[in-house]
Amino acid sequence: MGKEILKELVAVAGAENVTDEEFELIAYSRDWSYDGPLKPDIVITPGSTEEVSAIMKIANRTGTPVCVRGGGTTTTGMCLPREGGIVLDLNRMDRIEEIDEDAMAVTMQAGITVYRMIAFIEQRGWKIPLKPKFGSGVSIAGWASFNGVGAGGSVYGRVTDMLLGLEAVLPTGEIVKTGSVSFQGAKPFCRYQGTGPDLTGLFLNTFGTMGVITGVTLRVYRKPEAEGFIGYGFQTAEDAQEGIRILTEANISYGINLYDDEMCKIAGLPAAAPWVVHMFAEGWKEEVDFRVRKGRELLEKAGIGEEMPKAIPFWYGVEGMSSRLTPPMRTACIGGFHPLGITAAVFHAYNRVGEKYGLRRGMVWWVINNYANIFPIYVYNEEEERDVMVRAAHDLRAEWSDLGCTPDFPGPNPDITDRIVPAYLAFYTRVKKALDPNHIMHRGMSPRVSY
Repeated sequence: MGKEILKELVAVAGAENVTDEEFELIAYSRDWSYDGPLKPDIVITPGSTEEVSAIMKIANRTGTPVCVRGGGTTTTGMCLPREGGIVLDLNRMDRIEEIDEDAMAVTMQAGITVYRMIAFIEQRGWKIPLKPKFGSGVSIAGWASFNGVGAGGSVYGRVTDMLLGLEAVLPTGEIVKTGSVSFQGAKPFCRYQGTGPDLTGLFLNTFGTMGVITGVTLRVYRKPEAEGFIGYGFQTAEDAQEGIRILTEANISYGINLYDDEMCKIAGLPAAAPWVVHMFAEGWKEEVDFRVRKGRELLEKAGIGEEMPKAIPFWYGVEGMSSRLTPPMRTACIGGFHPLGITAAVFHAYNRVGEKYGLRRGMVWWVINNYANIFPIYVYNEEEERDVMVRAAHDLRAEWSDLGCTPDFPGPNPDITDRIVPAYLAFYTRVKKALDPNHIMHRGMSPRVSY
């Protein structure tokens, strides 16, 4: 990359926030995926939306590839620069702008971590609907961009169902805001309004290909008086599926989460049963007591499963799983979504692939409204088994796709472009070309488009 571009970027963000030093570029060449290392040419850490806008104008004019990075905890390789260029590190942009208690909304810059935001609002008696539990470096824009999930999804859905609007910088440098603030004089209090189509979705689940999210407004809720849960162990995946169906159709849960005994082995925890389902409730104490009692009654009436009062609730997922492994051992996640009726088949496919390649494995799984998010991990030796991991990911994706699943965070390997309906992919490509005419944003990400 030319030194002239470097000088222009220094003029925007300051010399202390721009680097092309080799040792620093190496630090940006990996994430939590099994991909990489892939080094950028330059790393820049802007401090404001206006600086991001100026950077994007330079990149667009010169045709320089741009890759956005938050906490670097993605399992997809999304934040890795596949064609070099600029890595845009948003971690300096970590300020909470406002908590509007009347509108039940919090507005913040893109780089603040989810946990720091949660701590901030909880001190003021508020909460977000979901209970995330991932690496502490996850940024709010990264979580929103990926349309993240967590316990609480049975009622509240996904992160994007909490979004009231975004601030974003287009690849050409324009700054836009979505939601109610798109109407002059209005504050960020709702996402859908009568000024035209909701354009927030242009920046969600697009892996940074449509622009740079620089600000997020989320709806917040008052902290509940009480929480409660029950845990049930099941001997077969089919019984676990039936238990989940009963709890979901009863519409009494705040969240439904499952994990398997393989996950317990990886985490070094006692395995209560081959499959363990937890149901959570929140609200007024009387309400929580009723929901927990009703869930227990329904499962006992069905005659499946056994209550596991001491089973550890894995509702938070697999936080810190990689840190419990000694290098070169790592974990890789292959997520997806599926209708509840094929849950057992999805679990069997995950086990078949793990057994085929001799990989240790573990499953964590959530209900989201009327469907499910699968979050399995495989453990592999990075020095000896990376190709094995890539093949395992390909096989599992293929099996799940044949069952009717859709991918969560597909990442670069395996590429899922050929499974997208051609008319939809063509439409997506036209939209991207309109926003990113010089194709500078996150080149090489799946789905892969070219023009």
